[in-house]
Amino acid sequence: MPDTPSPYYFAPVANVARVTPNMQRITLRGGDLRHFTSSGDPDERLLVVFPDDGQDAPPSPVRMGSTLDYPSDGPRPEMRSYTVRRWDPTACEMDIDFAVHDGGAAVRWALQARPGQTLGVTTASGWYRPPSDTAWQLLLADMTALPAVGRIVEGLTPGTRVHVVAEVTTADDEQRFETSGEVTYTWLRGSGNGVGASALASTARRWSLPDGPGYVWFAGEAGLSRTVRRWVRHDLGWPTERYDVIGYWRADKAAWTARYEQVRERIEAAQLGALEAGGDFDSVRDAVDAAMDDAGL
Repeated sequence: MPDTPSPYYFAPVANVARVTPNMQRITLRGGDLRHFTSSGDPDERLLVVFPDDGQDAPPSPVRMGSTLDYPSDGPRPEMRSYTVRRWDPTACEMDIDFAVHDGGAAVRWALQARPGQTLGVTTASGWYRPPSDTAWQLLLADMTALPAVGRIVEGLTPGTRVHVVAEVTTADDEQRFETSGEVTYTWLRGSGNGVGASALASTARRWSLPDGPGYVWFAGEAGLSRTVRRWVRHDLGWPTERYDVIGYWRADKAAWTARYEQVRERIEAAQLGALEAGGDFDSVRDAVDAAMDDAGL
């Protein structure tokens, strides 16, 4: 390892492939990945560091105290959070799948990617942790979360019962995954994914929950994550350990951010009030969600 530690692992692109019409796979191999350690979570995510426009590799981080990093008050490369679709520690090889959509620096880079270019990645962590007594699982995902679903399904043990509700851009974007589990699918085509209203939450509500203790995992648009979390936590009355709900991206992010800045003090006041009242993590999150709903966020 370098004398000055860096939180970034830089590796060359070894292959570029189109998995489906709207999913692009970038394979990294070698480089600093020989030092990378997976979190072991099948939905593990990390930050991807992209080259500047017209460049084949990201700029190098600079010495900042006892580590190497990019200055917070200076030029920084584009970074986005992505799922590790596949990690092979023996080959030091990593697949990262990019959902193709209009706009966005990450997608623009992925569409022009070619072998020999370089990306940076950070350490990874995930959320998927069904309790040991789980009898069945419900996985809810849009295109951005389909890579995580694939890795989860591929790692299931024999007899594990899972139903996947996945929202894809077109029917040709549906994927099938090799698995030892007992997996069924509901594919929602042409909704959500930034092109229209999502049907994930309403479809989940209509699904007949099996008998026995379950586990729900959702990943997708951040606003929709509040709707799904409210359903599981309040409508179903499930305890925290029986679900993980994660917002991967936000629709109309620029407009949302501008609105958030207008009401930031109200949101922070709601959070502080819940903390001062002795609320646990989920109670504080309830208060923040309610304040965001009231603010039209």
